[in-house]
Amino acid sequence: MKMIVLGGSPKGEISVTMQYVHYLELKYPEIIFQKRFPAHDIRRLEKNEEAFEQLIEDIRQADAILWAFPLYIFCVCSQYLRFLELVEERGAIEAFAGKPAASLSTSIHFFDHIAHDYIKAVCEDWKMNFIAMHSPAMDDLVKAEGRQALERFFSFFLHLAGQKRPVCRQFPPVPSQKPSYRSLSAPVNIHSMEACKITVIADSTEGSLGNMIERFASCFSDGVEIVDLNRIKMLSGCMGCLHCGPKNMCRYDKTDEVRRIYEEKIHPADVLVIAGTIRGRWVSSLLKAFIDRGFFHTHQPFLTGKQVALFLDGSLTSNPVLYAGLSDYIACQGGSLIDTICDETEDCSFIDGCIDTLAEKIDTAQEYSYRKSQTFPAIAGMNLFRDEVYMHLRMVFHGDHRFYHRNKIYKTLPHKRPLALLGYRLIGGITSLPPIQRKMVRNMQTFMLTPYKPVLAMAAREAKRGEKGSGPEAADERCTKRKGP
Repeated sequence: MKMIVLGGSPKGEISVTMQYVHYLELKYPEIIFQKRFPAHDIRRLEKNEEAFEQLIEDIRQADAILWAFPLYIFCVCSQYLRFLELVEERGAIEAFAGKPAASLSTSIHFFDHIAHDYIKAVCEDWKMNFIAMHSPAMDDLVKAEGRQALERFFSFFLHLAGQKRPVCRQFPPVPSQKPSYRSLSAPVNIHSMEACKITVIADSTEGSLGNMIERFASCFSDGVEIVDLNRIKMLSGCMGCLHCGPKNMCRYDKTDEVRRIYEEKIHPADVLVIAGTIRGRWVSSLLKAFIDRGFFHTHQPFLTGKQVALFLDGSLTSNPVLYAGLSDYIACQGGSLIDTICDETEDCSFIDGCIDTLAEKIDTAQEYSYRKSQTFPAIAGMNLFRDEVYMHLRMVFHGDHRFYHRNKIYKTLPHKRPLALLGYRLIGGITSLPPIQRKMVRNMQTFMLTPYKPVLAMAAREAKRGEKGSGPEAADERCTKRKGP
């Protein structure tokens, strides 16, 4: 069998993921591995159509495809995305049709399922037979059980690839055409946000996306700052060099404008709007490159306390993986995703109303200091980073280690709370006694409410004294917004 491996790292042959591929080469000498590195060679593939056509011909002649990539902020790297865009732009999808495919990634398991679902969705769109995925930790290859798992995955893939059986589709198809949005009515006017700074980061300010941004900006009397990524100097996407590890300094800091945009436009903003064009199954490689370059923050959240909104030009309802990736990215950076606006409906007046509602939501959230509660993605993501940085990642990411110490993130580790740990052990020992345990089981429902009783009693006393005010007049006063004329 001739298998083409499409390397998804800008580092090419020297990436960690390719070491797993090298191991498979040694263990399966009967397979012809043809390795290509479209993420590393993306500039050449963009400029040299002959090189691109040669790569497509290699894919066409292969019996199977292995997508091999590292994780780059909730998905594959922007250079890999750009290669997939080129395939669609140049009408080369037919070379992939009918090929059995699998995906192999390396990471610390931070939302790795998003990237694999993305690749699977692309395979379905291109009429490939996606069979299996394998997502080991970066150091699994040095462990016997890790090597065994890799071999089991590849043997499973080879067996089913040889049978060429059809595979059911998991993700809905993306519509081939979409409506174009233009504003039909006057926007709502928001006057009560003089001190609020709103920044829009956009991969386009033209067409439907530009019209959405324009209407949104016109809702606010003090104006909105719009950053068009097409007009800034960005030399490259993230190269995975980890130059940022020790002191959060990117290798491109002095040669392009990306860091300046983050520090001068995004960091001071109270509200951030991310406006992107959906290309296939993700936002554009341009926007993804800008997001990837934000990795100079490494594992330190930089959207904490900010309201964030999404404007998307394309089909969102057929892209559940994209929405999951973007919303979880915002949550893990500490941001509060307040709404998502997409132009996939033909009813422009409805989109007008949605944009006006978003402006009202932002205004109201600012007035009441409302921020979305953290849920599993943000909490689990930070706990994963905390554990990894506390252990082996601190060897490279010294900036993270200092940040986590300074912000007492390590204090949430169980062994860093000895008194609490001792208390839980004592309580656990007491509640394991059969008489106590039987009593707890009989009264579990009321037992669970015990910690809340003093809080509710205190609130009742305050309400009785009138400190909070419970009448309709007080409620109206709390809910009345101070709008301008």
